[in-house]
Amino acid sequence: MNRILSREAEESEKYSVQEKLKIGIVGISDYAGTSFLAGCLARYLANTGKHKPAVIEFGKGTLFDSYGMDKRFAGRSYVQFYNSVSQNKSIRGLQNMDEGINWMLRSPDEQNIKLTFEQKLRLINHSRGDAILCDFSGNQDYDSQLSQLLLSMDQIIAVIDPMPSKMLAGHHLLCSIKDMEQNIRGAGTVIYIINKFNEGVNRRQMLSYLRIRKPVILPLVRADLIYTAEYNCKIPYSLSEAKSMLQKPLSEIASMLNF
Repeated sequence: MNRILSREAEESEKYSVQEKLKIGIVGISDYAGTSFLAGCLARYLANTGKHKPAVIEFGKGTLFDSYGMDKRFAGRSYVQFYNSVSQNKSIRGLQNMDEGINWMLRSPDEQNIKLTFEQKLRLINHSRGDAILCDFSGNQDYDSQLSQLLLSMDQIIAVIDPMPSKMLAGHHLLCSIKDMEQNIRGAGTVIYIINKFNEGVNRRQMLSYLRIRKPVILPLVRADLIYTAEYNCKIPYSLSEAKSMLQKPLSEIASMLNF
C-alpha cells in the first residue's frame, strides 16, 4: 500500500549494554489487546529517553504490517530473526532499531515458522535492549511451552478484555497466571491490565469476578484512531488524542516494572 510514514523520533543507532528486564505480555482471551499494549508501552518507554525497549512477537505476528515496517526499513535491511533462529544462525549483536525501539517482528514470509522452546529462549536472551517486551498474543491455550516461557520472564503483564464472555473464556488462563504468581519471585511479578475499559463495563461486577488487586485501567481507544494510526504507519500512542488517554496508565505500568 502507498501509505505515508511520518516519524515521531529521530533515528539513533547508539546502544549501550544494559541488563535485560524480560516482560511477558499475555492476553487471557483472544483479541484482549496484547499487541496493542506491547507497541504502545514500547513507544512510551522509548519516549522517556531512559530505556531501549525491544518487541518480540511470539503470537500471530501482526505488527509488521500494522506499523508499516516495510516503509520504516525502506533502503536498509530488516533482520529476519525468525528465519535466522530457525536455521540456527547467529543473531548476536543484530537489531532492527527504529525510533528507539528494536523491532523483532515476524515479517510476512516468516508467519509459518514455528520455533522450539529453546529457539524462543535464544531469541529472548540475545535480544538487544533493556526492556524486552514479549508479545504472546494468540497463546490462550495454556500449554507447557507457554507456561515455561512465562516462568522465564522477570515480570508478566496479563491483559484482560472486560467483556463478560471474554473474561469467562479466559478463566483457565487467568487462574494459571494467579497460581504462577504465588510460586515465583513474589509481589509485583504480575501486573494486571484491564484494557478497553468503557462506560458499558460494570466495574463492581468485573472486579468481583476477577478477584485481582489494583489492576491498571486502560480506556477503550476509538476505532477511528486505530485506523488513522495504521494508515500513517504509526503506533497508536503516537497520536496526540490516543496519547492523552493512555499516558497516565502507561506511566503507572512503567512505574511497576522492576528496572
